[in-house]
Amino acid sequence: MKSISHSLLRQKEAAKTILAQLKEAGIDDEESFEIAIESETNLLEVISKALDKIDEDDVLDAGLTAKIEAFTERRTAIRKQKDFLRTSIEQAMLIAEQETMRLPTATLTLRKVKPGTVIETEADIPSRFWTPQETPAPKLNKKSLLEALEAGETIPGARLDNGSVSLTVRRK
Repeated sequence: MKSISHSLLRQKEAAKTILAQLKEAGIDDEESFEIAIESETNLLEVISKALDKIDEDDVLDAGLTAKIEAFTERRTAIRKQKDFLRTSIEQAMLIAEQETMRLPTATLTLRKVKPGTVIETEADIPSRFWTPQETPAPKLNKKSLLEALEAGETIPGARLDNGSVSLTVRRK
């Protein structure tokens, strides 16, 4: 039968192994673990302290996750607002027939954007505009389709849109 001192020594070695692994993993609370391990002789108590730290980290993780979600929602709302304001400026400049506006803080310029491809019914587009793929199906080659549409070709299932304008803001 093993002696009690041998068992305690083995538990302390196991506890030191936990500490070494924590250091290797970059756990920043290593000082409190070291103090706990040096003062403990029971491996179960050391493991219990490690589990307490896991619980604490779970709480921090949940809190940070909630904050990240809140910030992500806020960022999405801010981006929508920014897009709305840009669109409003574009519309105002189009109505006022102003292609360029010079302001103290920025120069605004409307530029015409080439018409883009509108896919109405992919199934109607001829096979020459599809790129073969092994699985699952061929891929539509939108570049060659756009080139053909721009050249004036009538292609079933696709057409050019009317183009649009894009606002450029240059800050001083």
